[in-house]
Amino acid sequence: MSTSENAPEKKVTKYERKLQRRAEEKKKEAKSLLIWKIVGIVFLAAVVGGIASFPVRNYIAKNKTIVTVDGEAIKPLEFDYMYNTVKDNYMTQYSSYLSYMGLSEGMDPASAMYSDTLTFKDYFEQLAVDQIKQNRALEKLADADGFKYDASSDYELFIKNAQESAKSAGLSLKDYLRSVFGQYASKAALKPLIEDNARVSAYYSEKYDSMIPSDSEIQDYYNENSESYDSVDYYMTTVYADLPTEPTELADEGATVAEDGTYTPSDAEKEAAMTAARVKADEAEVNILTDGELHTGELRTAVPYYVRDWLFDSERVEGDTTVLENEASSMYYVLSFSARYLKDDPTVSLRAIVAETEKGEEIMAEYESSGKTEQAFEDLVKKYTIDTSALSRGGLYEDQDISSYDQEIQDWLLSSDRKQGDVKAFTIADVYSYIVYYVGEGKPLWKANVIDAMMNTKMTDFIDSITESIKVEGDLNYLKVEASSAETDQTEGTAE
Repeated sequence: MSTSENAPEKKVTKYERKLQRRAEEKKKEAKSLLIWKIVGIVFLAAVVGGIASFPVRNYIAKNKTIVTVDGEAIKPLEFDYMYNTVKDNYMTQYSSYLSYMGLSEGMDPASAMYSDTLTFKDYFEQLAVDQIKQNRALEKLADADGFKYDASSDYELFIKNAQESAKSAGLSLKDYLRSVFGQYASKAALKPLIEDNARVSAYYSEKYDSMIPSDSEIQDYYNENSESYDSVDYYMTTVYADLPTEPTELADEGATVAEDGTYTPSDAEKEAAMTAARVKADEAEVNILTDGELHTGELRTAVPYYVRDWLFDSERVEGDTTVLENEASSMYYVLSFSARYLKDDPTVSLRAIVAETEKGEEIMAEYESSGKTEQAFEDLVKKYTIDTSALSRGGLYEDQDISSYDQEIQDWLLSSDRKQGDVKAFTIADVYSYIVYYVGEGKPLWKANVIDAMMNTKMTDFIDSITESIKVEGDLNYLKVEASSAETDQTEGTAE
């Protein structure tokens, strides 16, 4: 199911991304199932041991106020839990880009800058407080609506996964929970947090489902934003200017080849080279249909920036040709337009259990003996899956673009003889078992993408509307930075 960026933390991760991440982490021997990396276990254990010997100090530290949200004091237990959760989700989601951000796994977030004014630690604290603020707002609405939700399965699965992770890491459950959720975390202390967050997530899902746009709303949105969803077929040839690699008669006075062997042409040399390239491009335009490269089914975001407007012009018709200049890259694009259309690629709805490799056969056997119904499969989801993000909806993933799924799973889901209720277990790279229950064909991909875009806006507006009046107070650095920035803006506004 699609979600907003502002959803409760539990709903952020999509199915295939989570499976792929888990597989990668397993290969790296990061054996935690709740928090992917266990950092500083020895250090934390020493800290915990030191505080425990001073009961009064421990009580004061445990009950101090980190920040106040809507008049409620947030204590270290809840703050640390949320901080570590959002930090881990961020580190996992952007794992491929962390090195470019100046951050790496195991690195102290306080030593890396997220922006000019905030460290990554500041940023993660901001994310944590924002999540707590959203949860408080959603809790109020859920209470007002009389929303009921049994979170016992969520908590039981949390503890089950934690126990397995602790065993893999060679830790006791107590030490494991403290190592990943902070020094005040324990099985009993975390229980209300886990259950409250599960209830909030389930309530958010219900609100989300109630706001799904109608077919007419979807069509209207598409009509207004068709360029973002249509695909084009076209032929293209690229012609690059033959820029000189050493001074010519058109070179600037005193121009030379640099010590590293590079040469920067003069404006006159560039102009001459581009003029010659334009002649070649005009010749290529005549033969574009025979010599050009055919591109099919490309979205606007997939085509080169310099040709997007021409290809997606509403006046464009089959057979149109042109030559477009890219001065910055000293080249020309030679194009012939073929067609613009809305692709009707299918999506799939499915239920899935994500389990340890050795559990696959056991789960399949239990499913076979349970009557092989969808309800039986949902019950097994609650019992076995390690993907808690889908627990409240019985492992359901709707309208999935399966292009990024493992090829074996794709082939099975898209088989012509696939029917509702089919179940199969897959083991990918000897890492995890994915037991998949085929629900049926989903909405066309374009429609699912439109719903994603519309719901992102709707849910962002919804969260903003219920949190805008919630006041946050405290001494966290990001709050000080925000206050200073607001004061500066106010001063500059007055001066103007």
